[in-house]
Amino acid sequence: MNKMPTNSIIVIDIAGNPIKIRVLGKNLIDKMKLIGFSEAEQFMTISVNDDQDKQRIIKILINEDALFLYGHGWYPSEVMEYYKEQKINFGKYKIIYWTDKDKYCIEER
Repeated sequence: MNKMPTNSIIVIDIAGNPIKIRVLGKNLIDKMKLIGFSEAEQFMTISVNDDQDKQRIIKILINEDALFLYGHGWYPSEVMEYYKEQKINFGKYKIIYWTDKDKYCIEER
């Protein structure tokens, strides 16, 4: 298991439905429940009705300083780039990636 930042929201999947996040910290878990996320084992999920609903949730996650998992393919960081190409601008957001199991890097995009 990779080391995770304390009190953080890591966006695991926004390509499909439901949106899947990993949340560390009781206060953040409670906040995400108020938005409508449900706990499912080590993740929290929320179903979205359409792409507009998905964009609404993404904006909320960005406002909560969520970290979008970096990778290639349909990783959250790539989905955010896709939205940017479609002229859908969420403003600045943060990505997270690991250089080894104990070291992660966070960058603003």
